Amino acid sequence: MTVPSSKLKVVLEPAIEDHDPALYHAKVEYAPVAGWEAVDDARIEEYRTRGFLVIRQAFSASQIEAARVALESITRSEAPQCKSMVYEGTIAGHLQHPCPPERPKPGARTRGEVLEGLPRIDAGLRAGYVRKISDFCAAYPPLQALATQGEMLSVLGRIVGEPAVLFQEMALVKPPGGREKPWHQDHAYFDYPLETPIVGVWIAIDQVDVENGCMVVLPGGHLQGPRLHFMRRDYQICDSDMQQVTEQQRLALPMEPGDLLLFDGKLPHGTPTNKTAGQRWAVQYHYVGERARVVENKEAGEEGDSRPFGSEGKNATC
Repeated sequence: MTVPSSKLKVVLEPAIEDHDPALYHAKVEYAPVAGWEAVDDARIEEYRTRGFLVIRQAFSASQIEAARVALESITRSEAPQCKSMVYEGTIAGHLQHPCPPERPKPGARTRGEVLEGLPRIDAGLRAGYVRKISDFCAAYPPLQALATQGEMLSVLGRIVGEPAVLFQEMALVKPPGGREKPWHQDHAYFDYPLETPIVGVWIAIDQVDVENGCMVVLPGGHLQGPRLHFMRRDYQICDSDMQQVTEQQRLALPMEPGDLLLFDGKLPHGTPTNKTAGQRWAVQYHYVGERARVVENKEAGEEGDSRPFGSEGKNATC
């Protein structure tokens, strides 16, 4: 059963087939920046060349703890102040459904099921199955504070060449056994013209590593432009394309709480299944320059639309 909600969108993820672990085999060799003051012109150029930059201790321990408390309150609330809540499909075993979702056949296309409201089960149990939360900053000051930190906005402005504005906010959770986010490019999910610089900001709320689903990236892959995406386990780059990339070309990015990853919207990346017994928390924001404009007439094929990434992602969300 579910708790009715007139404003909140609640989605139950479908079960997905297991991914090939080799898709995320990667080396762990990168040089993070030691704080905002170390982000000089050379580091900005490194971002442009490699497509990402990790900044150690971008936020204080108190900021991260306040953000965690706010996120946990959202997952347990009977009236969360956010736009959507997405749950792992495995929560279906606790609901009054005829049966849990069946495991799909390999290659099956998957989309989530929209529920009528929050799952009507114990709040603590329900919280353990949250996978994604969206649009919450306005109601939760600690999360707004992360999104508007002055040093970060200054660096973002240097990257996009003008004041940067926030256009997407999400919390990304991997419960124990939490599902993979397959290889993809974030720009494929948005309606900005291809030439628009989009910067993703991924903030570690927990320690993240190769076991609980840290980010794995393809350095320099953003310079190769759009890759075709298909609706399979998610809206994703085809596994066969990523299987051609060697382990030495991929890079895993373990991070400590308060570390921050800046990454280009066209950088191929993904996160594997959480193999641990604990939750893995992260917050992700996306920014563009203040003059950026979305493609208004995408269906009519207006120049600059996102169709070079493939047509199966209509209404898919990052």
